[in-house]
Amino acid sequence: MQVTLEIKDDNAFSILETLKSIKGVKIKNIEQSNEKYLNELANAYKETELAEKGKIKLKRFEDLINEI
Repeated sequence: MQVTLEIKDDNAFSILETLKSIKGVKIKNIEQSNEKYLNELANAYKETELAEKGKIKLKRFEDLINEI
């Protein structure tokens, strides 16, 4: 089961420490995940701009499907 909690800053650290001490509970840092996603999205946008300018060639959709 996956649960998302929204915790006020002043209580977050104590609640996270309590959750970490419980066997079977895995804590995932959402802020890092969002940062990674935004970086990947920015890189994809830059690649698209380069492709539109003819500086790089992107793979065709059919080629990507064939790789799977």
